[in-house]
Amino acid sequence: MIDKSTDIQDTTAPAITYSECYAPFIIFLDIDGVFNCQLFYKSQQFNDYKEAKKSLRKSLKAKEIDRLDYYQSQICRERIGWFNELCKDVNAVVVISSTWRMGKTVEELQEIMDYCGGTFKIIGKTDHNGYERGTEISKWLKDNIKPETHGCNYFDFHKYAIIDDDSDMLLNQRFNFFQTDNYSGLTPNTCYKIKRFFTGRTFGSPNGA
Repeated sequence: MIDKSTDIQDTTAPAITYSECYAPFIIFLDIDGVFNCQLFYKSQQFNDYKEAKKSLRKSLKAKEIDRLDYYQSQICRERIGWFNELCKDVNAVVVISSTWRMGKTVEELQEIMDYCGGTFKIIGKTDHNGYERGTEISKWLKDNIKPETHGCNYFDFHKYAIIDDDSDMLLNQRFNFFQTDNYSGLTPNTCYKIKRFFTGRTFGSPNGA
């Protein structure tokens, strides 16, 4: 005979509910090697990357160009345009992880990117703690992605992408990392890969899937 007394469901235990993260897609953005590159600087009549940076800093110091024009001279409008389309297509927001964040507020970074042709929204910047950039990104997620504001814990949040020409990321960020290179910077192909990563869709096909 089967004892059914142990088959009684415990109704006192709280039901476990799961909620999906409702944070927007986040892109951690580097700038040098993404919005500028060897190809861009050569098109501006510079021989190489280092020469370009040195010359532009010299012009700023001599007050031949003002602060915003200095930053604009380092940004390829074509590449920032591709990035604008990426953010618009997937409704992504941006956290600046570039060294450009040093000594600047989020508001100042937004002003610079707006002046350079950006149409995306910057919601934050990573802290500089002297560790690998992947560690700084991980800390930003831990500090900012919370159940009460985003519907999930930071360790369950995977809706982010990292664009950088450096490779100092964490192993658990390998699927979120989209590496550019100093020669060609951001490309339409990189943007396409990120859109597919975020949405699972094939953009440009007749059915969009």
